[in-house]
Amino acid sequence: MTETLGRWRQVRLGDCAEIVAGYAFKSKQFTDDPNDIHLIKGADVQQGYVNWDGCKHWPKEDAANYSKFRLVEGDVILAMDRPWVPAGLKWAWIKSGAPEALLVQRVSRLRGNNGLLTDYLRYLIASRVFEDYIRPIVTGVNVPHISGKQIADFSFRLPDLSTQGRIAAILSAYDDLIENNLRRIKILEEMAQNLYREWFVKFHFPGHEQVRMVDSPLGKIPEGWEAVPMEDVCARITDGAHRSPKSVESGFPMASVKDMHNWGINVQTCRRISEEEFRNLERNDCKMREDDVLVAKDGSYLKHCFVVEKDLDVALLSSIAMLRPNARIRPHILATTLLEPDVKTRMKGYVSGAALPRIILKEFRKFQIVLAPKKIQEEWAAIAEPMIELCRRLMEKNNNLRQTRELLLPKLISGELDVSSLPIAVPEEAA
Repeated sequence: MTETLGRWRQVRLGDCAEIVAGYAFKSKQFTDDPNDIHLIKGADVQQGYVNWDGCKHWPKEDAANYSKFRLVEGDVILAMDRPWVPAGLKWAWIKSGAPEALLVQRVSRLRGNNGLLTDYLRYLIASRVFEDYIRPIVTGVNVPHISGKQIADFSFRLPDLSTQGRIAAILSAYDDLIENNLRRIKILEEMAQNLYREWFVKFHFPGHEQVRMVDSPLGKIPEGWEAVPMEDVCARITDGAHRSPKSVESGFPMASVKDMHNWGINVQTCRRISEEEFRNLERNDCKMREDDVLVAKDGSYLKHCFVVEKDLDVALLSSIAMLRPNARIRPHILATTLLEPDVKTRMKGYVSGAALPRIILKEFRKFQIVLAPKKIQEEWAAIAEPMIELCRRLMEKNNNLRQTRELLLPKLISGELDVSSLPIAVPEEAA
């Protein structure tokens, strides 16, 4: 049933979108081959993107039997179990160039029809209007969840196709800029890491032809270089709080591994603790400091490792290790060293736990790395650290783009901003 409101009409989501829940794929058929089909479960759905690295895989030759659950470019997906993180609902969409994927149970797939553009639908699902509808109707104590019927019953004002197209075009322009910056960041990351690998792993640093190789506990290394334990290059090796303070509605952010990304902490996703608890943790050195190297210690250990750019009032939980480099090593050299694949392989001997692997700090202090002379470190830094700084600036730019998009989104979805006169090409009919 619809109610016409000028160029907008009141509709029910289930009447203008195809909503499909995923399938209960059997774990015994999961594979470890990244070339197989990705399986997207609720834990892989983040706010606006899919964590492809966390996906399980399904045999490619068997995928044709599950065509109903195959995802295509533009599809909107929504977690139905534990449907939100602190920053908002767990939703995403399938972007151009995404790997082939199938949808797992307790995740829904939405496609627009009957006058609703899928491109517009993704911004509707991302809006506060939809989140405000979902939050109070979630049921379940141990596993909060929503049903397909609840999703379908969402009622909202839908503009005509022309207006939908204009709104989607405005918002997608921000997404395109963000994606372009992410591609630039990836290229710069690879350039810095490849330069490190050439100099500090293959030992093809400037002037290496005149330096003879000598034995070390880590194999042959250039003369004048050292194999040293972590405790020799760090003034402090510790982790965050082993006690989890009570969460509060507003206060100081407290970060765990889930709040880390390649270049820092996503403060928006952190839970909040009181000022009293924060100051107590600060006194116990559980606060990140400028030039600290933060390491994902629990779970996917060493998945994230970065240098803290500046002091921030963010407390850390014990799932994050804090390394405080001394004068012997540049912070970015230490962080880049720990991101090397062979280092992570060697780290297995310093990790405990099968279900939840974690680095044992007591042993980690003895973990050996190759230390170059300070002159070589500084020469590498003169080339690589500007790349790293550009990555940081691009991340900041993306944060600003996201904030601007989030300010525009509710005004566009509600019709507060009139876009009818904007000269933007729009589709003639719904997909």
